[in-house]
Amino acid sequence: MPKLPPEHKFWDLSDYARPGAIWLVKRLLPTSIGAITLTWLFTAVGLVSVLLIYNRYALTLAGSLLILKSLLDAADGEMARARNRPSHTGRYLDSINDLILNGLVLFAIGIPLMVPVGIIALTWISFQLQGTIFNYFYVIKRHQASGDKTSRISEVTSPIPYPQENPRVLFILHKLYLIFYGWQDWIIDTMFKGNQITNSRSRPIPNWIMSLISIFGLGFQLLIIAILLCTNSLELTFPIFLIVYNIIAALVVLSVLILGSKNLRERAARL
Repeated sequence: MPKLPPEHKFWDLSDYARPGAIWLVKRLLPTSIGAITLTWLFTAVGLVSVLLIYNRYALTLAGSLLILKSLLDAADGEMARARNRPSHTGRYLDSINDLILNGLVLFAIGIPLMVPVGIIALTWISFQLQGTIFNYFYVIKRHQASGDKTSRISEVTSPIPYPQENPRVLFILHKLYLIFYGWQDWIIDTMFKGNQITNSRSRPIPNWIMSLISIFGLGFQLLIIAILLCTNSLELTFPIFLIVYNIIAALVVLSVLILGSKNLRERAARL
C-alpha cells in the first residue's frame, strides 16, 4: 500500500530521495535484503558521515553520505510496503536511530566550532520538534485519506505485533520510542487538540499545508546540512535551526491554529 492515495499526494520537499529509494528497492526485491537491514545500513552510513564531520575531513563526501542516508531511510519503508510486510518494529527502530544520528551530527558540527553544549542540545531538541510537527501532520493525513497506517496517531499504547514480529523486541523498542518521542508527540498533540484541520475525519489536511510544513521533514533538514557541508558553512547550522527554523515553525503553527479554530469557521459560515 502506498503512503497516500494518488489524489491526496502532495509536493513533499523532504522526500526528494524517494525516486532513488524506489529504484533501489526494485533491484533489491529478488534478494534476501529486508527493510531492517536497510535501516541498519542507513545508520552505518550516517555514522560514517558523523566521523567525517567531526574530523572536518572530506566534508563534501560527508554531505553526500547524508543524502545517501536519506535515500536508504526512504528505502526501508518502501521495501516493507513492496513486500507487504508492515512492521511496528521497523518503524520504531527507524525513528530511534534517526534521533540518535541527528544528535550525533549536530554535536559533530558544534564541538569543533566550540559551540556551547547547551546550545547544541537546544538545537537538537528544536530539530526534533520541527520534524515531529511534519510527522504528526503526515500521519494524520494518511489516516484521514485511508493511506498507510503502520504509524499510529497515538503511540502511547503498545501496538499489536504483526505475525512476523518478535513481541519482546517490539515491546522494548516501543518503550524506547516513548522515552525519546513521547514528550514530543504530547507537545504537538496538545497544541493541535481540537483543531478542525487536524481532527477532521471527512476532509484530509490540505495538500498546500503539507507541502509548506514538509520543510520540517528530516530529509529537507539533512539537505540543508549537506549544503552547508559542501559549502564549508557549518557555522550557519545553529542559527538556521535554532532561530530561523523556529521562527518559521512558530508562524506555521500559529497559522494552522487560526485556520483550524472553530470560531474562525463559524464566522466564515455566517458571512
